Amino acid sequence: MTNYLNLFSQLPQRLQSEISAHLGSIVGMSEVQIVTRYKDVAWWLRSTKLAALPPGYIPHSGHLTAQEFNGVGSPVGVAPEIAEITNQFIAYESAWHLDNFVHQLLALINQLHEAARLQAQRQAEEASRVEAQRQAEEAARQLAQRQAEEAARLHAQRLAEEAARQVAARQLAEQQAYAAAQALAEQKTREAALQEARLALELALVVPALPEAPVGPGQTLSGTIPAATPMREIVFIPGPAAMAEIDRATLVLKQTIDAAVIQYASAISPFLKASETVVHATR
Repeated sequence: MTNYLNLFSQLPQRLQSEISAHLGSIVGMSEVQIVTRYKDVAWWLRSTKLAALPPGYIPHSGHLTAQEFNGVGSPVGVAPEIAEITNQFIAYESAWHLDNFVHQLLALINQLHEAARLQAQRQAEEASRVEAQRQAEEAARQLAQRQAEEAARLHAQRLAEEAARQVAARQLAEQQAYAAAQALAEQKTREAALQEARLALELALVVPALPEAPVGPGQTLSGTIPAATPMREIVFIPGPAAMAEIDRATLVLKQTIDAAVIQYASAISPFLKASETVVHATR
């Protein structure tokens, strides 16, 4: 990009001096502001130069270069008519050079504005990129945080489920142990009741002596009648389970005794009938 100072240095020296004299302070201004100040001063000087020309002024053909224009001095010591024509020529040439300078500055200003626009666009794009990157990083951070929280929640849930399983397993084990202890206690109670019942039956069983049937002379009885077993006193206080077992055992014993008595009576019945016949015959 062409610098405004390069364009300014290409002006004739007298125009550089005039512009500098009317430029004022440009300290602290941006490049666009400085170029605009040069353009405004140059345009004002151009207008001043053209206003100095008489109405109906006919411009001459061709123009001097800046170097050639620098060689044109002020009309001093010449006829008034010549001095007036020379001053008009200088004014017109100055206006022409200033007009070119203004147009160059306008193009430079447009370039500066375009460069500023592109710079602002790049800055906006960079800011947008940075903001997008920041948002992406923030989204990634939030995602990582959510994932970490979810992982922590799942871990806590697994720990809670594992603790619940352990508690349930411990409770089940305790219940099973209690049930086993209860079953063992009941089994021992039943075994103790059966043992008590057996002991009671062994001690309390008494076989009553059967009365001797009369036997006539010369008769004999086959078989042996067992002697009566002496009675023994037993002190026994069974429990509920033992009572149930004793009742059952007593019923079985009663049925067994009844069957034995029937069998015994059946066995001796013929002998009893023969004895009765002999007694009636002797009478």
